[in-house]
Amino acid sequence: MALTKYYYFIIGAFVAIAALSCNKNADLVDTTKTTSNLNVINAVTDIRAIDMYLNGTRQNTTSAIYLFNSSGYIAVPTSEQQYQFKSDTDRTLLADIKFTPAKKDSSYTMLLAGQQGKGNITSIFINDYFPAAVTAKSMVRFVQASPGTASYDVFVGDTLAFKNNAFKASTTFQSVGPGKKTVKVTLAGSATPIFTGTVIIQAGSYYTLYTEGSATGIGNSAFGVAINLSK
Repeated sequence: MALTKYYYFIIGAFVAIAALSCNKNADLVDTTKTTSNLNVINAVTDIRAIDMYLNGTRQNTTSAIYLFNSSGYIAVPTSEQQYQFKSDTDRTLLADIKFTPAKKDSSYTMLLAGQQGKGNITSIFINDYFPAAVTAKSMVRFVQASPGTASYDVFVGDTLAFKNNAFKASTTFQSVGPGKKTVKVTLAGSATPIFTGTVIIQAGSYYTLYTEGSATGIGNSAFGVAINLSK
């Protein structure tokens, strides 16, 4: 009987070693071969800053994502995951989102828009395809990120126009000359501006230009445009 127990112990040890070996290989696959890059833009206009959590663990560990700023690219798994966004001041849960980046070694942007007070916080998920930059030009794309508002035409300088963009619509990158540019927003098909402002863009860089706030908002939640460097 003692000899039989001894054989059972040896067999169990080999099984345990094999299991540990399999688990080790699985962990290596998850951490080294199946990641994408995710950049988060904060356009939640009534919150000072937000934090991103992946399955309960905070990802932007060096700094909060302040209003009209971005996290920079963070490596995330390509498999389906649960993402939580919380207020950086009181840890209030703002959004709980499940999504799956499509490809490994690719880049994506998630723009979080709306207002906590209105309960209309929405995520806009964009595939970051960066075309080759035109020499001495800037590259700009547009995202309509104002919940509950109409479709817009957006003009950047004298040459670049993004036409008839409804809420959550995003465009590809388009080239425009660098420098200080006037940005004009009109209702789609109208010639009357509802917003006019300026942005400064540099040659050889990629930018995401987006609407924020709402027509009835005040302070940070007033309707306007913001711009972030994407690359």
